[in-house]
Amino acid sequence: EPPEGGWGWVVMLAAMWCNGAVFGIQNSCGVLFVSMLQLFGDGKDEQLAFKTAWVTSLSMGMVFFCSPIVSIFTDLFGCRKVAVVGAAVGFAGLLASSFVSTIEHLYFTYGILFACGCSFAYQPSLVILGHYFKKRLGLVNGIVTAGSSLFTVSLPFLLRVLIDSVSLHNTLRVLSVLIFVLFLAGFTYKPLTSDAKDKEGGKKGKFRFPPGKKICNFSVFKIATYRIWAFGIPVALFGYFVPYVHLVS
Repeated sequence: EPPEGGWGWVVMLAAMWCNGAVFGIQNSCGVLFVSMLQLFGDGKDEQLAFKTAWVTSLSMGMVFFCSPIVSIFTDLFGCRKVAVVGAAVGFAGLLASSFVSTIEHLYFTYGILFACGCSFAYQPSLVILGHYFKKRLGLVNGIVTAGSSLFTVSLPFLLRVLIDSVSLHNTLRVLSVLIFVLFLAGFTYKPLTSDAKDKEGGKKGKFRFPPGKKICNFSVFKIATYRIWAFGIPVALFGYFVPYVHLVS
């Protein structure tokens, strides 16, 4: 049975930071978009706005596009390993973004590398909560999700001040610190069950992939309510991010 507390509260705070750092930065794409336009602006390039929008749009898309892959890796290797490696990749991508000089390079460093790292760090933060909480899982999930709200509300003000005072490149370096803290937070995802400990510690001998049915179990799609939920969420997300992108205009 989950301990319903103890070290779980530390895990909850780490997961809250993860939600805040990842989606606080992603949801502040409007502020970053305007700054990128000003930094890479070229009067001769009539499609600059379209090219620039692809940076943050690609980043948002990759966070969720990688989710099925991240879920499989989490099942295979455990929450802590996946979260720590993901945060390290995200940190490297965001830090590298602060040194690029063209929009095209940002497609890779920010749109793919940073976003994929965020995805690998984010998914385990949701899974690990169920290891520590059962009766209080609803409350804990609510607190963790509130982290994204707090960061989303506060980060745009901070970004505006930073960009005006130290430029976009240095602002991205400051944001890298948030992701580095996320890297450290991933180490708090201590496994509890013997199966999870085996994944984290690594059993001796050659690693073997489990059967395909265990990795991708499609039997859940036989449940009608799950099918409605699974296909309804992506449809809802088509409109969810529109305000974040278009409010700048």
